[in-house]
This record gives sequence, structure tokens and C-alpha cells, in this order.
Amino acid sequence: MHSIPCRYSKVISGFTFGALLLLVQVASAADPNTLPLDLNGSSLKFFCESFMHNFHGEAKEFTGSAAVDTGATPPIQTATLRFKTVALTTFLKDRDEKMYGWLNVKVNPDATFKLQSVKLIGGDYKAADAQHPAQFNVSGTLTLNGVNHPVGGMAKGWREKDRIIVTGETVVDTLNYGLPQIRMAILTVGTNVKIAYTFNFVLPPDYAKK
Repeated sequence: MHSIPCRYSKVISGFTFGALLLLVQVASAADPNTLPLDLNGSSLKFFCESFMHNFHGEAKEFTGSAAVDTGATPPIQTATLRFKTVALTTFLKDRDEKMYGWLNVKVNPDATFKLQSVKLIGGDYKAADAQHPAQFNVSGTLTLNGVNHPVGGMAKGWREKDRIIVTGETVVDTLNYGLPQIRMAILTVGTNVKIAYTFNFVLPPDYAKK
């Protein structure tokens, strides 16, 4: 996977990890049309370029859920994903500390993505599998550094037993979120961040049997 100009990180989060997970579990139990996110089967990685060298990182703590609308095509049209910004890592302690300062994690401890539109553009979402995924155009709003800005891209999706798997990539320009470009001595970090994700949503028992 190739990288594009970027800089330190960003993504999507909210509340404390444990508290939100509990809320998602309660919501799922109360509403059979809510699909909780399985963190163990999910990932979010980001890729950056700088004048000195490229680097990458990932989100370690995030939660979320998707909603099922049986009258829509495809039936998943909305979702909310929340990422804990202080749990982002570039696998280098000093760089991470600078990233946390840049993201102002004490004031903005979370980033949130709200999916608002999903359009089927290829494949059969009812019969899709990992070898033959359905293709979608997805769009929503990312809240980062306290700023809301639209973001979208292409995604692929399919079902594996009692799970719905969604994968895709998108690019976020951090300047749109009030984050200054990083320039330190001869180091300049690009303002675009490439994000690659896999989200694993758990189907409720009634849907899993179908």
C-alpha cells in the first residue's frame, strides 16, 4: 500500500473506551438493528510522508456501531465510530508525544466519524464474500480537533457468517481541521493522511440466522 503526503495522525473516537463499549453493548441489547463493532476483527492504520522519511501508525482503542435499515439499499446506511486520540501510535515514543501535543489530546481526547450515506456502485451485496465483495461509495463527517468536516471514499463490504466486514481507504487533509503543518528544522510533514481501515460489525442473532 503506497502512502501519500500526510502528517501525524487523526481518526475517530469518543467517551472513554470502557464506558462507550458498555453503551454499545446496552444499545445492541435494546435494539436488534444495532450492530456493535468487534475491535478484535477491526483495524485503522494511517500513512504519512515527510521530507526525511515516511512513517505509519494505527489506532489502538476505538469503538462504534452501525445501524440496520431494512428498507434501504444497502441496509447499512449509518454508523458512528469513535477513536481515542491518545491511543494513536506511530510506534516511536518521542514522535507520539509530539503527535499528542499537535492533536491537543487533553482538550480533544476523541475523534469521531459519522457515516451518513452509503451508495452501492458494484457487486451483489446480498451474496458478497471476501473474494467477491460489493463496492460502495461512502461519505460522512469526521470530527477532529473539535472541527467537523466531510470525508468520503470507496469501500468494500461482505458478510462472513455472523459478521459484516467493511474495508476501505480515504485521505484526510489535516489543514481542514485547524491543525498546522508540522515543520521542524529540516523536517516537513505533509498535510494529507492516508487511512486504511477494516471494520468488523457483529450481526444480532436474528440476522445471523438468515
